[in-house]
Amino acid sequence: MIRSLRGRLFASFVVVVLVMVTTTAFAAVWPIAHAQRVLQKHQLEELTSQIAVGVDAVYRRPGLRPLLDTELLHELGERTGTRLLIMGPQGQILADSAEEPLAVVTRAALRDRLTRAFRDEDDHWRVGGSKARFTGQVGGYYSAAAPLASIPGATLVVLAPAPTRLLLQLLLPGLGLAVLAGLAVSLVVTWFLSRSIASPIAQLAAVADAIAAGDLAREATGGGPDEVSRLVRSFNTMVSTLRRLVEEQRNLLANVAHELRTPLTVIQGYAQAVREGLLHRDDEREEALRLIAEESERAARLLTQLLHLTRLETGQVRLDRQPVALAALVERVLTRHRLTIQRRAVELQLDVPDSLTAAGDPELLELALENLVQNALVHGRDGMMLTLSAQRLSGDQSWIQLTIRDTGPGIPPEVLPHIFDRFYRRGRDKGGSNGFGLGLAIVQEIVTLHGGTIRAMSTPGEGTTFTLLLPTDTGQD
Repeated sequence: MIRSLRGRLFASFVVVVLVMVTTTAFAAVWPIAHAQRVLQKHQLEELTSQIAVGVDAVYRRPGLRPLLDTELLHELGERTGTRLLIMGPQGQILADSAEEPLAVVTRAALRDRLTRAFRDEDDHWRVGGSKARFTGQVGGYYSAAAPLASIPGATLVVLAPAPTRLLLQLLLPGLGLAVLAGLAVSLVVTWFLSRSIASPIAQLAAVADAIAAGDLAREATGGGPDEVSRLVRSFNTMVSTLRRLVEEQRNLLANVAHELRTPLTVIQGYAQAVREGLLHRDDEREEALRLIAEESERAARLLTQLLHLTRLETGQVRLDRQPVALAALVERVLTRHRLTIQRRAVELQLDVPDSLTAAGDPELLELALENLVQNALVHGRDGMMLTLSAQRLSGDQSWIQLTIRDTGPGIPPEVLPHIFDRFYRRGRDKGGSNGFGLGLAIVQEIVTLHGGTIRAMSTPGEGTTFTLLLPTDTGQD
């Protein structure tokens, strides 16, 4: 069993070419043999007519008649390569150019052929005509007959070897050489053709093996047919995606390790101090326990957000789509931040109609809005204005536009393209307590999961606006 693609292509091409060449060669024999038979029939009829005229001329001279039985017929037969017979009206052989007698079976078949051939002919052909007639094949011979005017009721019969077997003997060696030559050429062409098709795939397999072994820097090269070229391009795209995912995984591990290092160091340090009795006063121990609790909550919050983001990115979250009243959703989120809003004198403006409903998962949409409001409050300034509004999209009533706008310090232009990246925070926030850089990434994944979009616009010193497009609830299942 041939397992390699190149071997299978080579074998398939060889078989196809062999069948085509052989079929063509043997198919050509039939028309050639047919044409040869037709030509020989006409030649045999013409030869028979000429010999009949000669025999009549000799027979009309009484002194030459004895030669018909001996020298004349024998010499004519040798010169023409035929066997000449003069047959009487009852089918008896009056003269024969060959010394050996004609086989009984052949004689009977020949008599039958003559009877059937001349059955419908008129008396003129029998007594005075000289036109020869082909009578068919008898015992390996082609036969033709012509009436002899000088011998009443007699017929000249000319037997010539049938050409088919001789023709095959002449053609088969040439056809065999042609088949072998065609097969040899096809082997060479097929080898290069199968190689040109299989080589890019073999190279692609080698690169795949190298990538499977950990060499992600490799890329497939080479062209070939359109399908193979498309396969190579798709493979390289897949490798680039894999390389990016591996890089993201490494960055994720590095970021998680970095984010957990601070709380774990604080927890470990204060826990060791408490265990070894280094903190003697009660207030010192209380402060240590408070810091341990805060850093534990911080680590737990990081792991919770990371778990949310991972489940969203990997499609593990099942969307429980249902009508979601946006006014009630906004009210629930703002209630959790009411004290912070009052303490920092943030001015709220709400424009969310009670009748406006989106189609989505209530918990996920609430989490997305929670992250956006918290992001505005964390990075905003005291006394700023926070506006939440929602309306149906004017150009398409099947979408709702939800806007969260603040008049905070804004986001620098060089930072804005990266705010949805995981663990991305502005330099002044790194190592601080303003989050882990996962909130906006979670928001983007939630909105994308709902089939919507989110975009951010910001002007430094004037504020930031987040605009969400969410599908509206149509009231239909």
